[in-house]
Amino acid sequence: MNNVERFRKSAVLFPVFLLILTTIYLAEALSIRSQFGGDTIVGPRFMPILMAIIMYVALIVVLVGELRRDEESASSGSFLRPLLVVVATGIYIALFRPLGYVPATLGFVIALFLIFDFERRRPAFFAFYVIAVTALFYGLFAGVFGVRLPPVLGGF
Repeated sequence: MNNVERFRKSAVLFPVFLLILTTIYLAEALSIRSQFGGDTIVGPRFMPILMAIIMYVALIVVLVGELRRDEESASSGSFLRPLLVVVATGIYIALFRPLGYVPATLGFVIALFLIFDFERRRPAFFAFYVIAVTALFYGLFAGVFGVRLPPVLGGF
C-alpha cells in the first residue's frame, strides 16, 4: 500500500479531521478574554488551550503510529477506537458532576486504558497507573490550579 492509499484510510482521515476541528477550537479559545482584570496564566481560556494542546499531542501520536504500521495491520484500521473514545468521553462528561471527580475519572481512565489495550496483561500495573493518572490530574487541577472539583456522589 503506497502512502496516498494509506492516507485515504479512515484510520488516518479521522485523526486529520479531528486535527482540523482542534485547530478551530484553539482559534476560538485564543479569542476568550477575561471580564475582570488582565489575562493571567490560569484564566478562562487556560483549560480550552490546555485541552487543545493535549488533543494535538494525542492526535499526532495516533497519526504517527498509524503511518508506521505495516501493511497487514494497517488494512484492519477502523473507526472503532476513535468512536469508543468519543463515547467514553461523553459518558465521562455526563457522569462527572453527579458521581464526582474520583469515580468518574477512575472510570474514564479505565475505559481509555482498555480501549488502547494498555497494561491489560498486568493487572497490578493497570490498577497502579489508573490510580496514578487520577491522582496526578487531581493534584494538578485541585492543588496547582485551584479548581474546585465535584465531590464524590454529589457531596456524600
